[in-house]
Amino acid sequence: MDATLHDKSTRQNTAPTCLSKAETKPSIHAAAGLLGASISTAMFYPLDALRTQMHVCKGGDVNQLSSLRQVIRQKGLRRLYAGFAVSVTSYGIGWGAYMAVFKSVQQNLSAYVSSNQIGGGSGSAKSGSVTAGCNVLSGCAAAITTGTVVTPLCVIRTRQQLFDGSNGAKPQNCWQGFKAIVENEGCGALMRGMIPQILIMGNTIIQMAIYEELRHYIVEQKIQPTSFDVALISSVSKAVASALFNPIEVVRTRLQDKRNCTSPEYRSMTVGLRTIWRTEGIRGLYRGVWVNLCRVVPTTSVSFILYEKFLAILSHHNARRAACLPLVAD
Repeated sequence: MDATLHDKSTRQNTAPTCLSKAETKPSIHAAAGLLGASISTAMFYPLDALRTQMHVCKGGDVNQLSSLRQVIRQKGLRRLYAGFAVSVTSYGIGWGAYMAVFKSVQQNLSAYVSSNQIGGGSGSAKSGSVTAGCNVLSGCAAAITTGTVVTPLCVIRTRQQLFDGSNGAKPQNCWQGFKAIVENEGCGALMRGMIPQILIMGNTIIQMAIYEELRHYIVEQKIQPTSFDVALISSVSKAVASALFNPIEVVRTRLQDKRNCTSPEYRSMTVGLRTIWRTEGIRGLYRGVWVNLCRVVPTTSVSFILYEKFLAILSHHNARRAACLPLVAD
């Protein structure tokens, strides 16, 4: 009887220790990111479709509000869900892959810095700059990987969102769109806009750098950030990053638009940027910026709140599982 009680007490005291020491694997960050991004994208998807439509509206003197009304009037609310499935998939895979690579590289760099005693101590200013540098390098690696992986999905998504049904053509699903692009334009067309897509992930590098710093500050004040904390820091970080990178998003959409595939004015990112600047000015480069901000602020807030929730659940489950393994072996 006493032995049984002692065994139970030992198990109860051991489990919390194992839970606290369990390391959060990059795969868990990937799963949490994928789930959070997929759900948040589904919730606010019409704003994503509107943003894409406004990116291709041309004419330097067109007011953005009138463009928005024109898009809704011409396309209808139902068409704002064109490309829904591939968009949810691309954002989910994109965030999942980004978080997996980001956390993996970040953990390896942090281990290297610690083992070589780079930074002069955890409390020093130099240590803070080293940590920020690790975050930026991790973000660059994640941006290149993710931008390359999701570009084909982004091309298909853009084509579906801009589909106008001219010449009696019927809407295509993801697989049909993939085959049509390969058969009619070649495999290279699936990678149109890859460079701006990777640069757009620089948006995420800035966002994640700001987010990690703000989160680190908040965690120092309390054990775990609240949902309000997560919503606030994710919104601020994403709004700043999105405003800076809106011209890159516009030229990416123009490059992936089927109507511009053979246009010499959009044969590359730099030529496309010059074309927009010359014909539409600064307003053209920031076309759809307000719709984009209205989209990214709630989407990112929900995405990061869900990411933190799923991360806590999955980490706890993984830690409990790891804590139980030695007991099963006994």
